Amino acid sequence: MLLSQHNVTVHTVSELLWYLQRPSVPSETSPESVSNAERDVSNSLQDSSMEILEGDLSQLGPSPPRIISIDRPRSSLFALIIGIDEYLDRNIKNLSGAVADADSVRDFLLQDVGVPQEQIKNLRNSEATRLAIETEIQNLSGSSAIKENTPILIFYAGHGAQMPAGDLPARDGKIQMLVPYDFALAGSEDERGQGVLDVRLSSLLADLTSKKGDNITCIFDSCHSGSGTRGDEKDHTFAVRSIELPQSYTIPPSIFPSHSDLESSRISAIAKGSENVGLQSHVLLTACLPHQEAKERHGAGAFTSALLTLLREQGLDQLTYRGVIANLPDLPLQNPQCEGVHQDRVLFNSKVPSPRCELYPVKRSVDKPGHFMLQAGEAHGITAGAEFDIYSDKDMTSFICSVYVSGAPSCFNALCTIKPEAKSSPALLQEVDFPESAYALQTRAGVRKPLRVSIPLAEDFIDVFRLIASDMQSGDNAILLVDSEDEQPDLIVSLHSSPQSLAIAHFKIMSLLCRQHGFTRMPFDIPLDGADSAKKFHHILRSAAHFYDHLHCSANSKSEHINEGTNIEIDCFQLKDTGDLSSFEVIFAPDPEGKNLNIGGVLLMFIITMRFFAVVSALAAAGFATAQESARFGSVAVSPCGGFKGGNAITLTYNATTAIQQGNVPESVSFWVQGVNVTDGVQTPVSPFFRLAHNDNFDSQADPIFTTQITVPEPFGDFINAPFFVVTAFIIHGSDGLVEFGGVEDECPQIQPN
Repeated sequence: MLLSQHNVTVHTVSELLWYLQRPSVPSETSPESVSNAERDVSNSLQDSSMEILEGDLSQLGPSPPRIISIDRPRSSLFALIIGIDEYLDRNIKNLSGAVADADSVRDFLLQDVGVPQEQIKNLRNSEATRLAIETEIQNLSGSSAIKENTPILIFYAGHGAQMPAGDLPARDGKIQMLVPYDFALAGSEDERGQGVLDVRLSSLLADLTSKKGDNITCIFDSCHSGSGTRGDEKDHTFAVRSIELPQSYTIPPSIFPSHSDLESSRISAIAKGSENVGLQSHVLLTACLPHQEAKERHGAGAFTSALLTLLREQGLDQLTYRGVIANLPDLPLQNPQCEGVHQDRVLFNSKVPSPRCELYPVKRSVDKPGHFMLQAGEAHGITAGAEFDIYSDKDMTSFICSVYVSGAPSCFNALCTIKPEAKSSPALLQEVDFPESAYALQTRAGVRKPLRVSIPLAEDFIDVFRLIASDMQSGDNAILLVDSEDEQPDLIVSLHSSPQSLAIAHFKIMSLLCRQHGFTRMPFDIPLDGADSAKKFHHILRSAAHFYDHLHCSANSKSEHINEGTNIEIDCFQLKDTGDLSSFEVIFAPDPEGKNLNIGGVLLMFIITMRFFAVVSALAAAGFATAQESARFGSVAVSPCGGFKGGNAITLTYNATTAIQQGNVPESVSFWVQGVNVTDGVQTPVSPFFRLAHNDNFDSQADPIFTTQITVPEPFGDFINAPFFVVTAFIIHGSDGLVEFGGVEDECPQIQPN
């Protein structure tokens, strides 16, 4: 993008922001040609009283600070991957997806992360005995190839179990265990046939941490609810990854760690001076809450499948551990958990970067001993609390120290302080030996900006960029600008032309939390030719940031009144007009005769967004299945037409051929069902809409037919008591620069339940 005010071409958002905060090159531009937004922002930047660290922007030099992108070196990660489908004890129900999950994790490490085969130890089925599992963890501790703070992953997929602790030492009065291949359900009087006990595992991890550092990640796709003996008679691929122990089951005292080991296990409190014990030693990602079930279906675990999809989409160096849990899709009756004091670290402490990672220049602070000045800031997405490792060379072979951003950064500077009690290189820290050029690699995210947004580098948005730059300078910025979709924005802004050849902006929603619920676009476009267009656009972005701040707050908030979600129950009822008025507004209250809409963890909701509801009502009145609607939006079919009952398998097919022929290319399709009465051919809704499936990555030009097979949710039949059902496919497509929304019904007249 050519920035005429500075007579320079910029290629990234950070470069653009850097030039917008510097004096413009004098030109012959008349005052009348300067926009209101440009004049307002220029004044605000000049009047800003915010202290710029280490001097003002004019001291930064004639060009933006140089950020160094480097190719990913050979991955240093070591992994122990365990998957058990088949068990020696015939009384233990075998699984069908644990080995497949372990293989999928192995393939992800080999193909996506670039981990060498020799750095991965695999245990499958009969290989995964208790002794083998414990021995391989000990081998990690003793390996000379694993250096301090090398990233280590331990993955387990298989059964879990738990039992009352009795007089034995345990947290929460229960002993939990991983179930190895040679586990004996009847128990034993010695170590043979026993499980990998939680206290034993914690002792092994504490020893591993003392020798290799605390960059350890454990991922367990198993559970301890004791319900693994149950299955699903309608779906033989379904299983729960836990077993129920008999009341007579006992654990011999000889299998427990020594007293000294117990002191460093996870049942011990974390005390000052014990930085690497308990859940200080590792971060644990688990498939569900303690009382819930880790499920597998169709040969794969629900948790592992969702986790690998997320990691491939966003990248290991773009997520914190807490962010993983926040961005996973909803798993029915299964809430994955994250434990450990290092939840806000980037995965593997940023030691497993993407194919390319960035190094930021850093210098020793002249005015503040023991501090460093990072030549990057808000414009690069760096916020207070972010942590970095500093190296003297670009190859990251000579480590100096670890630092954190100790205050609010400016646009292009961040003051960093050495982390207390962190390891460092004393020689390189000396002023005389500190290199003239040093480099910082981010290892932990700071305070999260509520909104990440990608805006095209185009002249139409220049005043918007000025307003955001002003926010950064005033310290009131809630928006992080990114350059591309690869940087996981929440919103992507695109530039289009209206039928009148006017510039308009579209907002595409990219947040996984939103998209999994079918929200893929903002329901409006913004014209960019008005006098106040930039201010309106800026206001929308700040409002969106406010929304995303609340959307993500539940994942980042803690409360002493909430214990792992176990004491929370959510009831949801439809609101009913009470007939009362207050300030001329209708007063609504929960319908006292209504049913709880929370059925088995699935929330059945009426579509209450007024614009959306109006569209649905209008289309319903006109009838979706008309030739005109079919031509504009395509067609939908359900097979079989009968048998729409909880637990039954049905096939949904959407055909976009007729829509594409008219120039309407679908971008997403959602299948919804509604219960209806039919009298004299007229349909009357008797239930809310219930979403069956959604696809927001529908490449209709490559294949105009989208087909999905689903199992009708069990709560459906319990909640909706209707003589007929109607399935509707709602479509979003762009046409002539505008977004159009509509739907078509199934080709069966009405679907009757059996």
